[in-house]
Amino acid sequence: MKITGKTKIVGIFGYPIEHTFSPLMHNAAFSALGLDYCYIPFEVQSEDLKSAVEGIRALNIRGVNITVPHKEAVIKYLDELSKEAKLIGAVNTIENKGGKLIGHNTDGRGFIKSLWDDAKTRVNGKSVLLLGAGGASKGVAVSCALEGASEIIIANRTVKRADELVGYLKRNFKKTKFSAIPLDGHELAKGIACADILINATSIGLKGKGLLPISQKDLHRDLVIYDLIYNPQITPLLKIAGRAGVKRAVNGLGMLIYQGALAFQIWTGKNPPVDVMKKAVL
Repeated sequence: MKITGKTKIVGIFGYPIEHTFSPLMHNAAFSALGLDYCYIPFEVQSEDLKSAVEGIRALNIRGVNITVPHKEAVIKYLDELSKEAKLIGAVNTIENKGGKLIGHNTDGRGFIKSLWDDAKTRVNGKSVLLLGAGGASKGVAVSCALEGASEIIIANRTVKRADELVGYLKRNFKKTKFSAIPLDGHELAKGIACADILINATSIGLKGKGLLPISQKDLHRDLVIYDLIYNPQITPLLKIAGRAGVKRAVNGLGMLIYQGALAFQIWTGKNPPVDVMKKAVL
């Protein structure tokens, strides 16, 4: 990579940031298309976030991704939000449009794209069981509702938090049925039995640690399982799905790649080389 005075800079703000795959993915894509861009990770602590966002304008940075813990806090420093970012209440991509900072959220659309490409499944008219009620779950729930899911059940250890998310979703989406259940016991087993799609949006299973309160007998073969976790690639949930004979069960690698590909398109206006990005991450 040759850096010159004409090189356009993009990057990612987060803390910690050492683990990110985004520079590998984006720089491989820029190289493949011969674009004079460079993607840099920026370690930004919470108390420095405002200054860092102001630096996007001052340094004429083309755009940045936003990751933990800044996705919600960054909103107050931006000029405008996309429809998805407003509904989700979180931003994962900032576009610098001539000094105007626009916040986008590509996580949800990345999930929907991956669900189709990797699991050959659409959510329109489907019953979705979503495990977790945090930020990742909210983004996926909003995207599923936008895509016309008939029902979304939120299962969470703290049912009060699931109820709060359900209340928010009910206020914003009138055509989808929403409910909250505990993340264990009979209600969870019943929810799995009735669901078309099961999505794990918790951190349970990350790096192979922890087990969801789901057994092999709870799963049915026609269930579509999507685990947002991608490290390890065969998560504990996917192992159980394999033993249960579930035909379509995938990890979150595709979501990582497609949300990045959408950000790439926002910054460059070019169609991203998804295969190149995937190869770099793998």
